[in-house]
Formats: sequence, structure tokens, C-alpha cells
Amino acid sequence: MNSVTIPIVITSGLLDGLNPCAFGVLLSFVAVILASVALTTDPRPRLWRAGGVYVAGMFLTYLLLGLGIVATVSLFTATHLPIRLMGFVVVMMGLWALKDVVLPGVGVPLAMPTRWHSVVRQAISRTTPAGLFTAGALVGLCTLPCSGAIYMGVVAIVAREPLPVRLSYLILYNVMFVAPLVVLLAFVANRRVLNRIAYTFLQRKALVKAIVGVVTVVLGLVILVTA
Repeated sequence: MNSVTIPIVITSGLLDGLNPCAFGVLLSFVAVILASVALTTDPRPRLWRAGGVYVAGMFLTYLLLGLGIVATVSLFTATHLPIRLMGFVVVMMGLWALKDVVLPGVGVPLAMPTRWHSVVRQAISRTTPAGLFTAGALVGLCTLPCSGAIYMGVVAIVAREPLPVRLSYLILYNVMFVAPLVVLLAFVANRRVLNRIAYTFLQRKALVKAIVGVVTVVLGLVILVTA
């Protein structure tokens, strides 16, 4: 693995995992699980089982999306044009994310489509393995409008690598992507801690989106310069 690409993949994956879509839905998911557990019962075993299924659904879906994109891009890497086009799209999506922070009421926001909110909530509320896996998969799909530009940027950077290297990068990226969610599960078994994290998240939501937007623009510019 390239020594420069590894930090990019790790940092990008972590930022993607902190995006408001995935993080906000997981907070709602944890609240549903805690609400279904008696106050005198330790919620951690159930939370870890249910959370593991949810995160697995998101991990697998996001990984398959990345593999599909990188396989498609690799077919056209004989020329520099497709990679540069991706770099341009990444820059534009990063600027759009910054627009959502500065001018939130202008244009279509980079967020989970509204029509998917009720579908995800229904899947989570079932709290069955199939429902939770489906909810994780849906959030993985719906996360793309929020911060999919970061994923696309990483795919563009690794698209010319041999297949085993591309696969290694994508697995590393997706491990980093779900890492914040796993850490969150470790700390929110306590309802008071959950409320504190949720409050902090709401207060910093715009800041996180701004950071994701800036990193996305920089990533897109790197692609354009190096493609």
C-alpha cells in the first residue's frame, strides 16, 4: 500500500463515519433499543447484538457500493478523463455541502431523502435481525448523498491500483467508516450519556458538515492535480 494513500483512506473513512446521516440515525436506533429495555435490565448485551447487526448491514452495503464504483471506474482508467471528471464532481459536492452550512435553505440539501426517513424508522422499530440489517443497509445507501463524495474521491485515488490493493483500501476505508458507530455503541448504554452525546451532536452538526465539505473539496482538488 502507498504510504501517502493509507492516511488519506483512514482519515476519509473516519470523517465519512461521522457524517450527520449515519451518526444521527444510529442515535435514534440506540434510543429505540434503550426504550424497549426495562430500567432494571442491563441494556448492553442487547444493544451490542442489535447494533452489531445494524453496523454489519451498513458495512456490507457501503463496501459493495465501493466495489461496484471502483470496478466501473477501472474500466475507463486507460485515460485520465474519467478520473478528472470524478475529481470535478467531488469538488462540486464538497462546495454543495458547504453551501448547506452557509445557506441551508437554498437548493436541495445533501442529505438522506425525506421519503426514506419513515422506511428506516420502521425497519429500526422492528428490532429484529432482518429489520436491523435492512435499516443498516438503507442508511448505507442513503448516506451517499451526505458524504458519498468522500467515498468517490477515495475510489478515484485507488482506481488504478491492482485488484487486491483496491480491495484492501476499500476494506480499510469501510472499517474506519463504521469505527465511530462502534465506539458510539460502547458509550451510549447509559441513557444519560446518550442524551449528552445527542445534545452535543445536534450542537456540532453544522460544524461536522462544514469539515466534511472542506475535506471533500481538498480531496477533489488532489485528484484533479494528480490525475
